[in-house]
Amino acid sequence: MEKIAYHLKHRSPALFRIVERLARRVAVLRFGRRIKRALAESYVQGVVRGRPAVMRSLNIDDLNSLQGFFEEMPAGHVKYFKPHGYERSDLRGVLESRAFLTYGLFIGDEMKGYALLKVAPTGSLYIGRLLHPSQVGQGLGAFLSRYLYWQASLAGLRARSTISRHNIASLRSHQAVANFNIISELPNDYLLIEFEVASSDKPELSL
Repeated sequence: MEKIAYHLKHRSPALFRIVERLARRVAVLRFGRRIKRALAESYVQGVVRGRPAVMRSLNIDDLNSLQGFFEEMPAGHVKYFKPHGYERSDLRGVLESRAFLTYGLFIGDEMKGYALLKVAPTGSLYIGRLLHPSQVGQGLGAFLSRYLYWQASLAGLRARSTISRHNIASLRSHQAVANFNIISELPNDYLLIEFEVASSDKPELSL
C-alpha cells in the first residue's frame, strides 16, 4: 500500500493530496492513543558542547522558531528533505496535524535541529530529520536518529523512511546507528527502508 502511495504522489499529485488527507484521518483514529503515549515522554534534557540542550515535541507556539529554522537553510541543505512544504502555512498545518509527531532540538534558546514522524494508516512511522548546517558532523544526526527510533518504539509502530540512493550521508548516518532492511525500490532512485530497532531506552543528549 505504501509503495502504491509513493507512485501516486509522483504521478498524480492532486489525487494524492486527497488520498493523503483521508489517510491521515484514518491513521489518527487507529493510532491516536499510541501517538499520545510517545509524545508524553518526548522531553529529553542534556548538554551539547557545554551548552544546555533540550529535545522535545513541538506545538503551534513553536511556529516562529520552526519558520526561522527553515529560513536559515541553504537550498542544497534541504535537497533530500521534503516531507512537507516550508511556507508558514505549510508549517502551521504540520504543527496542527495530529498525523505528524514533530520535534525540535534546542541548544540554548536556538532551534538547531528538527525531526518528525509521519503516521501512516498501515502502522508505519516515516522518519525525517534535519540539522542546522552549523551542527553537522558533530554526532547530533545520530542522536536525532536514535531519538526517532525511540519514539517509534514507544508508540509500538514500525520506523520507516524513503531515502534517495544518492543521499549517501543520510544512509551512512542511519547505518551507524541501526540496521535497516530495504522493503522495496521506488521511482527516482529512492528506497523504502525499515529500521531494526531493538531498544526502547531513552537516548542520552550528551555531546
